[in-house]
Amino acid sequence: MKTKFIRFVSAFLLAAMMLSAVACADTTPEGTPETSANDPAAAETTEAIIPETTEINAENILGPKNFGGETLTIYARKYNGAWSSDLLVEDEDGTVVNNAIYKRNAKLSSLYSVNFEQIESGKRDCLDDFIKVVSSGDTTVHATYLGLTDAATAAQRGYLLDMTKLDNINLEGEWWTQSLNKAWSIGNKQYFATGAITTIDDQAIRTMFFNKEIIAEHSLKTIYDLVYDNEWVYEKFFEYSEIAYKDDGDGQVSLADTFGACAQNTLGFMMTMGSGEMLASKDADDYPIIAATSAATRFIDVVTYLSEKIAGNKAIYQGDDQVIRDLFGNNQSLFYAEVLMHAQTMRVNYDVDFGIIPMPKFNSDQDNYYQYSTGRNTTVVAFPNTATGDDLDMGTFVIEAMAIESVNTVKPAYYDICLKGRYAGDAKDVDMLDIVTTSVATDYAEIYAWGSFHSTVQNAITSGAPIASILKKNSVAAEKVMKKTIDDFMKLN
Repeated sequence: MKTKFIRFVSAFLLAAMMLSAVACADTTPEGTPETSANDPAAAETTEAIIPETTEINAENILGPKNFGGETLTIYARKYNGAWSSDLLVEDEDGTVVNNAIYKRNAKLSSLYSVNFEQIESGKRDCLDDFIKVVSSGDTTVHATYLGLTDAATAAQRGYLLDMTKLDNINLEGEWWTQSLNKAWSIGNKQYFATGAITTIDDQAIRTMFFNKEIIAEHSLKTIYDLVYDNEWVYEKFFEYSEIAYKDDGDGQVSLADTFGACAQNTLGFMMTMGSGEMLASKDADDYPIIAATSAATRFIDVVTYLSEKIAGNKAIYQGDDQVIRDLFGNNQSLFYAEVLMHAQTMRVNYDVDFGIIPMPKFNSDQDNYYQYSTGRNTTVVAFPNTATGDDLDMGTFVIEAMAIESVNTVKPAYYDICLKGRYAGDAKDVDMLDIVTTSVATDYAEIYAWGSFHSTVQNAITSGAPIASILKKNSVAAEKVMKKTIDDFMKLN
């Protein structure tokens, strides 16, 4: 396991707080070409003013505390990749998000006389290494920052503490994402959370991008107006995709064609989640139940429709992430279904005029939009069961302070200045982003991979297999594994 320490010394950081942020963070995803932006000089030198308020900050809400120069140690998913921890940074580097993180931690270091230390995982999936650390008798880790799937499994195995029982943690605070709190609780207990403390939760949202030039070329009603008029539904998505498809002249589907939509093989499941249908839901006691059964009429209708429209459709290209990124970036696809992180990728590394929109609804009768976020990409904060006494008090207090302080530092740095101000194309994108980031959905069946149910449904859509018989068989298998998960949680204190 790779270990690296990042330390913040209070006096040094207090002096450094006088410096200002000037550009957005470099969060270029794995495999993305690191070419310059259209105007790199402007991107690196434009003055950025982060809104401030005296109402929500750690001192006002938590009050005074002095930890006497003690060090808070976080075990973090930190590696050379897209979903790496952004809780701590070593220095200010002239980019907006990095500097906001640095200033937040510097302020808290000075305010509470606490230093920060980070143990880096060195890789994306680090559950086994985390368990080795906390089961070895090492009590120096106060908090952890793991991928959602890893955190869920660690919780099931009893390695994480129930955050609803921790004195310094207020999960009802606006600095924690309330919709995900409801999604992730189990038996009215909750072992991990996310919110303003990190930017990864927003970057991991899977949503939709569209090419404005292709819309104009075909004189189509803009997607923004479809959203405003409650017409952005499956039917329009496939209608527009068919119109946009253009063969390169050889009569064969190839990467030289222009496609209606491009995505990884997750497209079918992304769109299923966009309908609001879930593999798993909750019962009255807050425990998961399998919702996608052979009796789930609307789920079957949704998946059947998607199977008929996606399987064998030459206008829909599903493939490797780099391939689809290039297709959309090179103006060869009207739609691009991917993570929100790629708003930056497209704006910085490609010459494409694009807009950001939510995933389409199943039909106009659907009340809300839903955006899928996977267990592997989303990253969460949690507390190991080895943290006790004064160590636990410090860990929970400082993490809560980081979350609170982020409301008016890290969150506006990423969401307002970078995402809305630089990666969005116009004011209508800003409206769309407010929809996208407030309609995130996750599914316990996908997070825990119960009976490979998620993969089975996803593959059925791609292949056009009949879904009713698949649900009848696989929902039973998934329920069996799910019950084991619930039993494990019920045994925990």
